[in-house]
Amino acid sequence: MLSAVLFVSCGDSKLVDQKQMRGIINDILQRIDLNNKGALELVYNTGLVESKYVYLKQIKGPARGFLQCEPWVAVDICENYLKYREDLMKKVAEACLLDWRYFLEPKEVDWRFILTTNLAAQIAICRLHYRRVPKKLPTTLEEQAIYWKEYYNTAKGAGTPAKFLEIVKKYG
Repeated sequence: MLSAVLFVSCGDSKLVDQKQMRGIINDILQRIDLNNKGALELVYNTGLVESKYVYLKQIKGPARGFLQCEPWVAVDICENYLKYREDLMKKVAEACLLDWRYFLEPKEVDWRFILTTNLAAQIAICRLHYRRVPKKLPTTLEEQAIYWKEYYNTAKGAGTPAKFLEIVKKYG
């Protein structure tokens, strides 16, 4: 099932309707059995900070989708995480309406397209990216900012915990 996303005006930019986006994230996380309030908020806020739910392609870089995941990360998740968790791989493939071959024989070129066009895959890969972190999900917004910077944006990324907090407080 595909979901329609409503855009709302917010100053000079257009943002995806928050309630609808949270609902879609909730649906996908439930389908892959990786849902809880902390996961929902972290994934939602990641998209808000990474793209403000406006951009599907990084302006100067390889990241794709509202959650700005790089294709090599999706390939790595397939090869080094899902490969050893067949039941979870099946749930993710079904939730994303994707053939198993994209998980069993992942290719960056395929995942570049998938992460640009498939919202369910964007959400699932983001959640799996965080799932691989060997620490509990953060419970406060301040903890989310630090967690996002350390494990998602990383030291190589231009983001900062302060910028995370600023964007989430302004648009969230």
